[in-house]
Amino acid sequence: MENSFSDATVTHDCDTLSGEPVAHHPNLTTREGTYYLRMRVPVDIARDVGRSHLVRSLRTKDRRVALTRFRIEQARLEREWETVRRQRSDIAHTRQLLASGRLERLAPREIEDLAIRWFEEAVQQVARSPEERDELRFVDWETVLADARAEGQILEGPRPEDYLEAVRATTDQILLRAGMPPEPHGPGKLRRSVRRPNIDWNGDPYRRLASVVRRAMLALNARQVAALAGSTGSKGDPLFDGTPRPDAQPKRTLDDLIRAFESDPGRGARTGKTNADYGMVFRALRELVGTDMDVSGLSRDHAKQVRDLFRALPPNATKRFPTFSLAQAAETAKREGLAPLNTQTVNSHITKMATLFNWAVREEWLSKNPATGLTIEEAPQAKREPFSLQQMRAIFNAPLYTGCTDDEIGYAKVGPLRPRRARFWVPILSLFHGLRLNECCQLAPDDIAERDGVAVILVRAAEASQRVKSKAGTRIVPLHPEILALGFLDFVADARKASQGRLFPELSADSRGYFSDAFQKWFARFLKSCGAAKASTTFHSFRHGWADRLREAGVPEDRRRALGGWADTGVDAGYGRGFPTKMLANDIASVKFSGLSLEHLRM
Repeated sequence: MENSFSDATVTHDCDTLSGEPVAHHPNLTTREGTYYLRMRVPVDIARDVGRSHLVRSLRTKDRRVALTRFRIEQARLEREWETVRRQRSDIAHTRQLLASGRLERLAPREIEDLAIRWFEEAVQQVARSPEERDELRFVDWETVLADARAEGQILEGPRPEDYLEAVRATTDQILLRAGMPPEPHGPGKLRRSVRRPNIDWNGDPYRRLASVVRRAMLALNARQVAALAGSTGSKGDPLFDGTPRPDAQPKRTLDDLIRAFESDPGRGARTGKTNADYGMVFRALRELVGTDMDVSGLSRDHAKQVRDLFRALPPNATKRFPTFSLAQAAETAKREGLAPLNTQTVNSHITKMATLFNWAVREEWLSKNPATGLTIEEAPQAKREPFSLQQMRAIFNAPLYTGCTDDEIGYAKVGPLRPRRARFWVPILSLFHGLRLNECCQLAPDDIAERDGVAVILVRAAEASQRVKSKAGTRIVPLHPEILALGFLDFVADARKASQGRLFPELSADSRGYFSDAFQKWFARFLKSCGAAKASTTFHSFRHGWADRLREAGVPEDRRRALGGWADTGVDAGYGRGFPTKMLANDIASVKFSGLSLEHLRM
């Protein structure tokens, strides 16, 4: 490690310059009238610094001037100690990555640091003591100088085959000393006299390091030539002549980026599902790139690795394999032949990764976004359709609606019971009001209210457990006459009497805070049980059919958007503010499904 304390005016390990202590300033001493700063090096970095104490002359005999310089020098020393700690932490991080054989995870600055540390050690090794110089006074220095110049010409030459072997030998030794495991001998192989690291010479990570090592070898050669020729030499490589690097600002890690992104108040509120989805992206980045990865080293390859991981993961990977890493889950899914995430979900994760990196670019953590344009083109999909009349008849004439053993495991078995809970009401609510599944499942008794003498549903996020898809999703939807005829208000009144917090307390929220996940899976099974299953229809098909009925009834688009909670509804579509409630009630009443009768459900 480079010693950053060589510029001390006076530096000793002993107390020969301790002098007389100054009252109230334990680190300030005087000797023969001159003031000195004397500080003990912290124990954790004493070995790195190479001294137990540091003594620096303040170059003054004036007490007031000394006190000012004392504070400045003390602060400067503490900053240098922090630099030593950071350098040691960087070295430890580099060794950890190399020990696992992951050279590609090193940031460009970390790759340069490997070459810089080799260069600094090499400079110390070639420096000769006066005794060595005296012993070598009879050497033919002209020949030595000519050899050094010839070596430099080879390193600078246009033919890689002339210098490649020497550069590789040096690069290999740097990697081995930094902790990368050597190439195994393997059974039946001869033991090599010269070890080499277990890495692909032709890989991009090795090529990048070898390129910087070649620059270091050229810089060292230039120093040797200049010393032999008795000249200061021309301006050398800025990476090896002590010039501060433009990236010398404190290291900012991937973990720092994620924490800053999550805590930025400018991002606005996010739903539980969105936060959970971002959490998956953050987990993938942390696993593949590493929490201590310098943000400046994030590359296109890293972003592609994350994309490819999501392409290999199965749905619900963390639930299926709770003790596995994401990479292990993907490998297990491939081995077991599990279906991967659909393209839409993969693209959603990629978009969130790109959003993180866009934020980093905007905040000047990155110069460009490495995840731009990585989304995958989706294969053409069958258009989602509304339920047909035959499907709706099958749904609402199933045992669940005409008589079953219970509405749990016995929902598809003919029986004497006609329970009216979530599985009964939620499909009907969506059929006549176009509600999204979670909007139905999360309803509370207080969300059924009266406005201008009209019974309405308040679609909102009034409680911490409630979600709306967007700002436009908050709206007032008048109750349809058919659902009133089915006794829905009596059901709500009973829930209020029982002091229920939600209309459907049997539904529980998932890890993302949504009540709809388990219901959606059950509904898919329900469709199969009653013979209404079709590849192009899902629960959301109720909403498609409802929108079609509004359109057929001639309801204007702005009111359709207001009732459906779609975005871009205009400034007058404030769900009861822009449109009179009775007007919206007439629109809802126009929703009719010709040929579908629910009279058998009336109490």
